[in-house]
Amino acid sequence: MTKVTRYIFMILGTLSFVLAIAMFPAVLKQSAFDGSLRFHWSEGWTSLARYLEGIANGDSFRYLAGQKELPFFRQIGSSFLLSLIYLATGAAVGLTMGIALGIHFALSRAKGLRRLLDVTGVLPDFVIVLLLQFAIVLLSSATGLLLVQVASITADRPAVALPILSTIIVPSGYMIRNVALHMSQTLTEDYIKAAKARGLKKRYLIFFHALPNVLPFIKADANKFLAILFGNLFIFEYLFNLNGVTAFLFSNAYTTFKLYQYNLVVNGILALLLLYAILFALVRALLFGWEKVFAHE
Repeated sequence: MTKVTRYIFMILGTLSFVLAIAMFPAVLKQSAFDGSLRFHWSEGWTSLARYLEGIANGDSFRYLAGQKELPFFRQIGSSFLLSLIYLATGAAVGLTMGIALGIHFALSRAKGLRRLLDVTGVLPDFVIVLLLQFAIVLLSSATGLLLVQVASITADRPAVALPILSTIIVPSGYMIRNVALHMSQTLTEDYIKAAKARGLKKRYLIFFHALPNVLPFIKADANKFLAILFGNLFIFEYLFNLNGVTAFLFSNAYTTFKLYQYNLVVNGILALLLLYAILFALVRALLFGWEKVFAHE
């Protein structure tokens, strides 16, 4: 099987999975008589058929918001850009900071900082967000100064500092621990000891001997790194009152008459997959840059 064929099958499999997973709210419904959950497969297949038929005339790319019918692509643009800016900043800074501080922690003997990092790594994302918001409110109550917004007031005035800080803290913590672990193990290898015996400087030894052998482990964990970043995207956007992709999706999945909008959910999930693909390409590009700089003697 050629690479092109594999990509075609991967794309078709992903689309089939999205079309299937979006059917569940239409299929699984609560009975009005006894409150039990029942499967209504006919409604799921009907939703799928309508979506496929609506691709040609554009009906699949329109949705209801209140009493208005709106075009999906025109409305999703600002939400997609908002999520992309925050997540791309978190991915780029978190990755760079994670590698740099991971190397430092691997060489440092400050066990207290490593324990603190381990403790913060246990905390869920939403707890970190709430702690940051609580710290700002507490500081504002004590000093009378509100340094940054704890949440977005309106769509035209989104919170910036705290959301970006949150997207940096969570993935960078994972990357620091990961890099520190692999760097500590790499520094015990025989070729590192041989390089030390040759009298190579410590900085050169770390960046041009040890780091090139750590970068493949980081590259292999790129999906896990992004999964951590994406894991609580809805909670992140909800707590900061950001109109990102997930907030847009959840607020419009059902109409005012409680009708499930299958086409909107399918398009929203595809938008999230596109967002993930862009961020994955960004992370791989950054790692490629690290390799170009350090992966040679």
